[in-house]
Amino acid sequence: MPESENTYTTEEFIERMASFEPFEINPRIAVAVSGGGDSMSLALLALQWTKSCGGSMVAVTVDHGLRNESASEALQVKNWLCHYSIPHITLKWRGPYPSNGLQAAARKARYQLMMDYCGQNAILHLLIGHHREDQAETVMIRHESNSGPHGLAAMASVRELSKIRLLRPLLEVSQSRLINTLTNIGQSWIKDPSNKNIKMARARLRLKGGILTHEEAIKIAHVQAKERINDENATSCLSARALRFHPEGFITLYRNALRSEDNEVVERLLSRTIMAVAGRKYPPRSMKTRRLQSLITSNNSFKGYTLGGCRLLTKKDLIYICREESGVGPPVKLTEGVSLLWDNRFLVLLKKNFDLELKLGPLTALGWNKLINLDKKLKRNIIPYEVRTVLPAIWVDDDLIAVPHIGYYSPDIIGLSSELEMKWMPPVAVGPAWFGLAKF
Repeated sequence: MPESENTYTTEEFIERMASFEPFEINPRIAVAVSGGGDSMSLALLALQWTKSCGGSMVAVTVDHGLRNESASEALQVKNWLCHYSIPHITLKWRGPYPSNGLQAAARKARYQLMMDYCGQNAILHLLIGHHREDQAETVMIRHESNSGPHGLAAMASVRELSKIRLLRPLLEVSQSRLINTLTNIGQSWIKDPSNKNIKMARARLRLKGGILTHEEAIKIAHVQAKERINDENATSCLSARALRFHPEGFITLYRNALRSEDNEVVERLLSRTIMAVAGRKYPPRSMKTRRLQSLITSNNSFKGYTLGGCRLLTKKDLIYICREESGVGPPVKLTEGVSLLWDNRFLVLLKKNFDLELKLGPLTALGWNKLINLDKKLKRNIIPYEVRTVLPAIWVDDDLIAVPHIGYYSPDIIGLSSELEMKWMPPVAVGPAWFGLAKF
């Protein structure tokens, strides 16, 4: 790719991607390409990066169907990228379209479609073309809505999700440099008409401006990102000392490890832990988490608590954080070859059809009683009783077929243990997102 003082060069991009290492040998990446100048530039830069490291890439376009031109635009992107021998896939979203919050629903669906595609095709990294102005606008929008300090850190360079890493390598790059990169090689791009719709917050900021200038917003993001990195590192270090994770979907907390820690760090750790165990995407209310933190660190007679879909139980210096039974999701049908996230906690895949209507649901107290009648040795299981009752179990009507985490499989269904995959995979990890610092 030709270099110019006003373009973003391949060498700069390769250096930026090095900050996201380690990658696997011969990494395979996906690049989100809407056809706009930023995503088209990202696709061409990513192509050069993959060539430099022996990797490969696929460009992914989501046709949301919200505009008549969306299908033809996706085809145009495919044709452009074909010229560079870049593989391309179009994913279609056809609703259901909500009457309110359509743009937010479309954004959520777009990300979900791309992440599902990556997961199904063993792609570990999804690149997004957010640039410097996008970052500034994020801060401006959050500033106007009175977001807290962590919110003003804006977008993270890396998001570690359950199946993939979402990478934003262009957050420090201006849109003009990306456009110049395309202009310099004679490559066209699609101009999104929604950028002129003042009903949308970002379009309004671009057309009318906001309380902050772009430069002020970028400075705020830089300062708050540094603060957030420090906060997240402190939380991560405390997590390593204080928590033990169990594949059955619960966490044990060593209470003494919290006593000398900063209250805000403990509060953040408790909030993240509850989110992971309950399968929540959003934290419990800070006032309630703060009360829990105070009880745990200052009250020697602390016996237990419920918060955010979790139960907290004590045993000497240990606190068991487990799923609250009343909040567990309903039973769902298992379908051959279809991966599902049950109760927003356990990723489950049935690889073979057993000609039975298998349902996945909680074991429950009734199920536990059935289980120990089927195999009395299981009564000595060391998993806390409150965890056992919310474990995922396989049922056929009222018959208990399997409880994988306890090692029980009905002898009447041969081969089920080898054809069933089940692992704890909450949507939010206790470990923090990485806010890679850009050179503002």
